[in-house]
Amino acid sequence: MRAGAAMDAAWGKPAGKREVVDVAEPKRPDRRLDQLLNVRKQRLGRLERERNEARSSWRTLRTDLGAKTDQWRQARERAQSEWMAARAAFFGMTITNADFKRAKTAYERMKMEAGQMRLACVSLARACRRAGDDYFIARQRVKDANKQQEKLTVLRDEMKALAMAQNEQA
Repeated sequence: MRAGAAMDAAWGKPAGKREVVDVAEPKRPDRRLDQLLNVRKQRLGRLERERNEARSSWRTLRTDLGAKTDQWRQARERAQSEWMAARAAFFGMTITNADFKRAKTAYERMKMEAGQMRLACVSLARACRRAGDDYFIARQRVKDANKQQEKLTVLRDEMKALAMAQNEQA
């Protein structure tokens, strides 16, 4: 207390009191929506990373499939051309029966190898198709997350605009 106030109280006068002014305390802004948007943004980043990984995996498999398919076609054509050459030589009577049988055995072996290559291509095509499905699922997840993020951003902006309008009216 100051000296003057003590004297006033000593003379029978009550000490001066300040009148309490009712001032509305500023309302703390609700940060829950901002926090949710931040979490969703992190999730969106993870989903985009997964989508990019799925796309690169799918592209790699497609490239491998193209290369294996080319190898299979070349092996099939090589076996076919050697067989046709051996048949033409046999029917033209330029090779013996034993040479023809050796050529036929070689053709059968080459045909089996080409068949194995074909099975490997079919297996790789299945894996490639699955990788493509995974990519498109990941792509849809990213699109859905983007749409949700946009909705939440619009909602937040509308809530802020409404709060600003209420503050201006008050």
